[in-house]
Amino acid sequence: MTPEQFEFIKKWQKDTFPNATDISKLNHLSKEIGELKDAINDEDHTIDHEKVRKVRMEFADCFLLLFGAAASYGLTYENICHVIDTKMEINKARKWGEPNEQGFQEHIK
Repeated sequence: MTPEQFEFIKKWQKDTFPNATDISKLNHLSKEIGELKDAINDEDHTIDHEKVRKVRMEFADCFLLLFGAAASYGLTYENICHVIDTKMEINKARKWGEPNEQGFQEHIK
């Protein structure tokens, strides 16, 4: 994402949804994550152009809401880039456990 894309998303969301907050955007994000999981985990396990398009659009919904929530919270594009870099350095230094029953791994404390 470019700084210009971030600023456009921020302005569009503020203009279109003036009463939305960081929390309301995160609540909507929870719904969209469910839709993304459903799009990826369809029952026939086929991968065709329509499925790929749908999955990509669901990812886009999630990104838009997450970045919009961050902007509503007061983060700038530069803040987001900085905290992502900082967090990646922390994560690279951590030890990670085995996958849990849901398939993801957490860091060992």
